[in-house]
Amino acid sequence: CCSDTSRAWHLRGFNNDVSDSEESISSNKSCRNERSLQEKLEIMTNEGLLLTVKVFLDWLRTNTDLIIMCAQSSQSLWNRLSVLLNLLPSAADLQESGLALCDEVKDMLSDAELPDLKANLLLPEDVALRNLPPLKNAHKRFNFEQDRPIFSAVEESVVRICCIRSFGHFITHLQGSILQFNSELGIFISIAQSEQDNLLHQAQAQFHMAAEEARRNRLMRDMAQLRLQLEVSQLEGSLQQPKAQSAMSPYLVPDTQALCQHLALVKQLAASGRFIIIIPRTVIDGLDFLKKENAGARDSIRYLEAEFKKGNRYIRCQKDIGKSFERHKLKRQDLDAWNLYKILDSCKQLTVSQGSGEDDTTGMVTIITGFQLEDPSSFSVPMQSAIQAATNASIEIKNVLEFYKQWKEMG
Repeated sequence: CCSDTSRAWHLRGFNNDVSDSEESISSNKSCRNERSLQEKLEIMTNEGLLLTVKVFLDWLRTNTDLIIMCAQSSQSLWNRLSVLLNLLPSAADLQESGLALCDEVKDMLSDAELPDLKANLLLPEDVALRNLPPLKNAHKRFNFEQDRPIFSAVEESVVRICCIRSFGHFITHLQGSILQFNSELGIFISIAQSEQDNLLHQAQAQFHMAAEEARRNRLMRDMAQLRLQLEVSQLEGSLQQPKAQSAMSPYLVPDTQALCQHLALVKQLAASGRFIIIIPRTVIDGLDFLKKENAGARDSIRYLEAEFKKGNRYIRCQKDIGKSFERHKLKRQDLDAWNLYKILDSCKQLTVSQGSGEDDTTGMVTIITGFQLEDPSSFSVPMQSAIQAATNASIEIKNVLEFYKQWKEMG
């Protein structure tokens, strides 16, 4: 019993030297106690970390599933929390200290040793983090519309202590024996359980957390999509004349020849951050067809695989959407023309998904090719028809060297 009592005095902090002649020094001891309490409050106020602990515990109070599920695996956290709780002055200590506190803070002290605080006093950190999504549930108890009382630094520290002490009592009522409060000694004790007798509660907590994680993942996907749309909008808006022929398209679609012959230039275009490089499935198939005999095709495949794995936002693989006209006879007769038609199909899919109307697609996409385009009459009739089809669809075709040169000249 003596050892327990001694431990209690040690945890409650820095004071109460017991003497055989207590009556003769009671007034001096009272002064030392008050001075010690004021010193502790001053240290906590100047340290500035108490508000961080308070915000974290506010969030944790609204996530009891997380507390229960991690109760045993986070034992060191609860051990440290119990030490902090026992170092903080109790509500009774603060009430008896004679500190000059406003009525609102005095009223809050009456609930500080209860699991639920009735008073909801706004602190600067609550106002600063008002719109932070993780604290949305924790802030439901606050009325941000009313005028916030002006507290002194000491009063703010007392309010934070009330919130933290109340949280300590709150988790003593949760399943899993996370903390216990010894009312006789007035201290919090962390209990480590060897047997997990709360498996049902942990399973329920895991279920709720899984549902929350799924909701969060959906939200993150939506945010990623919005971010991509914003990037594209900013990219298109950065061009001086996005609909003019002289402007540079935000989307570039290289063909197999451009990648095999001029991979270094395509890499520079992708790394510039000004263009989004779209790689259609037909181009990947073309590289795969050539990889045995073409070193450029092999280098391109390795580069694309690395960028796709890395998640480069400026170079993307486009999967076939829907069923396009295959032109099997043309594939046998003129493979280059067939590939250009397939790339053109991919470009049309892209303009439909990004544009809001026919006018919006003009100048949006440029096919960069390894073919020389100075003399279109030198191409086969099917190839000339494919080039004309691209023109009719407001999709420009440029030699990759010429496009790169134009981009460099524009700076």
